Amino acid sequence: MAPKPKPKPTVSSPSQPPPPIEDLFTSLNLHIQRSQFDQAVKVADQILLVAPSDEDAIRCKVVALIKEDRIDDVLLVVQASHRLLVDLSFFKAYCLYRQNKLVESLEFLKSQEGTSATMLLESQILYGLGKMDACIDIYQKLQKSKIDSLEINLVAGLVSAGRASDVQGMLDAMRVKATSTFELAYNTACSLIERSKYKDAEQLLLSARRLAVQGCLQDLFLQSECPVAILVYGMIIVQASATFCITKLIIMSVHQY
Repeated sequence: MAPKPKPKPTVSSPSQPPPPIEDLFTSLNLHIQRSQFDQAVKVADQILLVAPSDEDAIRCKVVALIKEDRIDDVLLVVQASHRLLVDLSFFKAYCLYRQNKLVESLEFLKSQEGTSATMLLESQILYGLGKMDACIDIYQKLQKSKIDSLEINLVAGLVSAGRASDVQGMLDAMRVKATSTFELAYNTACSLIERSKYKDAEQLLLSARRLAVQGCLQDLFLQSECPVAILVYGMIIVQASATFCITKLIIMSVHQY
């Protein structure tokens, strides 16, 4: 029997070096701009393999995880960041808020600097805890911060706090029209209902319905995703509120005779 040939020794190929960190950050930025947050997390992990304590990469990863609703994973990153001396306390407070651990979240915020972001989160926590007056106080301090949708939340807070009569004065002070957005029109109509101004509320609800339809049509025109389910749900609520106003007006008319 012929002798078996000796197996050739395997040559291990050298491991491919990672891309330059500058290229990784360029890729990370591109994924974030395109809202490809799952890919952003993967690229952030690549950066952290090369530079484990890079604060920018850690923060980008945390934000991308939040965008992906991976709240438990965010908390793991926050916990691991303690040994790297990277302060992610605000993100932990936000995650606790998302988990409806409102009291614990509020405790974490106490050690944070009073920035617009921390104040806005605190106002949302106070709203969830039913502390409407404290919530409104923060909203009023934030009026000069030019935060998107601030007036929408402020009107909702005033109505919930039983201060519907303050809504119009607040809108005037902020120089905002009630018909500027669907949400603001609806919330302001709710304040009018609380004040038994059913005719004015009905007209504002009709404006809210028109704004909702216009917004959806604009989305279709721009070929972006139109939130049809949200639109239909909003239209149902608006129609129900308008019907309530009409019913109240009819009852009031009957009582006059």
